[in-house]
Amino acid sequence: MSENQEKLVLVDGEIMPEAEAYIDVTDRGHNFGDGVFELVPVYNGRCFALLPHMNNLFDSVIAMKIPGVYMIEELVEFHESLLQATGLKECEVYTQITRGSAPYGLAYPEQSIPHLTMFAVPVDRQLLAAKRAKGVNVITEKDERWARCDVNTLNRLPEVLAKQKAVISNAFEALFVRDGKITEGTEASFFIYKDGILWTHPENNFIHKNITRRLLKERLALDMDVQIIERAFDKEFALKADEAFLCGPRCEFMPVTKIDRGFVADGKPGELAQKLQVAYEEFVGKECPAE
Repeated sequence: MSENQEKLVLVDGEIMPEAEAYIDVTDRGHNFGDGVFELVPVYNGRCFALLPHMNNLFDSVIAMKIPGVYMIEELVEFHESLLQATGLKECEVYTQITRGSAPYGLAYPEQSIPHLTMFAVPVDRQLLAAKRAKGVNVITEKDERWARCDVNTLNRLPEVLAKQKAVISNAFEALFVRDGKITEGTEASFFIYKDGILWTHPENNFIHKNITRRLLKERLALDMDVQIIERAFDKEFALKADEAFLCGPRCEFMPVTKIDRGFVADGKPGELAQKLQVAYEEFVGKECPAE
């Protein structure tokens, strides 16, 4: 999509110019955050791990008891149609499903038709690679999110505030801390590598479901014969690690060299994070080959 080309979005299955799309003022997603979302990375014009991401989306839909309108196969077709229409090759596709429009009131309406919106977000992966080469600094922030972070709801104000604090602090990301233990970043899982073992927070209701994390656990770590321990740890433990990194669909594998004012190891990107990034890119290349 060129700079002068009209931006396209998908609304309830129909692709249209963004200027023609609108949100009903009575939509429950608009009024209450009563909806869910999922973000799918796109490489070479192809969606990466689309089915696992759509299963994540449907898990959230079920948890929120939003009526089912679309099948996974239809959402796959919508992704492909939107990418073909926009012509974007390197981007992310954001999908949002709300409970739909209804008279104002907190309780579920007796009847409602879910509202689907999708759009593509261009990604500068060269910029990410440049940050990856130097490593990034992160800050910590008290985790005041609700106790069902495993559901991707539209209620993301704590993430918004934490991310803004990171921006003001000239940091790449903010790490949430709950009861003294690091849970995750606003948009990525957090791992440390210490004494030959990867450590990360347990996959429970306090962290988001993360397909990149799942790929690391089920494939990449096994291929490299690296053990993963899912156990909560504090910032002091993380600062004593040999290396640290963020892991997620937006940042891929991003080395963390500084937490608040403390350096991780020698303050340089760790070798394991770099190896994981290479392995990830090879995996992506097989699923999303260039034409």
